[in-house]
Parts: sequence; C-alpha cells; structure tokens
Amino acid sequence: MEATIPDSLDVIVANERDRRSLAYLVDTCRLQRVAKARQALPGRTRPYVSNIARMLGVTLPEAVVITPRAEGRRHLSEIKKFLTARAIAAPAPHERRN
Repeated sequence: MEATIPDSLDVIVANERDRRSLAYLVDTCRLQRVAKARQALPGRTRPYVSNIARMLGVTLPEAVVITPRAEGRRHLSEIKKFLTARAIAAPAPHERRN
C-alpha cells in the first residue's frame, strides 16, 4: 500500500494516519476516482482525507486507521524528549523572577 500521491491532488494530509488512509483510497479506488471525488466536494468542504472517503462511499478499515505499535512508540518517545527538554529549560516553580 505504497501509492504515489501527487501534490496536485490538493488533499490535506496532516499526519501519518492521513497518509495511510489516502494511500489506501488511491490503491482501492485509483487516483483518477479519488481526484474526481476531491473536485466534487460540495461548497466550502475542506479536502480532508475523511471527506474524500465519504464522497467515495468508502469505509477505511481499522488496519489503516489504527496507528501501528512501532509508530506509536516512536511518537511517544518524541513527545517524552520534547517534554523533558521543556522541563529542563523551565525555571523551577518556587524560583522568583525579578
């Protein structure tokens, strides 16, 4: 499920879940059909992957939607590093600032 998604498709891909979902749609429905669904979004509907799936009448399988364990652990590790760096850089709550 490694479909090549052109930037010209103009779909909002905010995270890895969106990337996996869009790749699934392209693999199952083909790029041309996904592009037509993107163009057919009504009014001011934003081009989120979920909106395109809805236009196509496709329900994304759990295997695509659920984050793989290894990826989840990597994200948690990144969050932990970020929070640790912030805690080290922040002044202690009992220190007074002048």
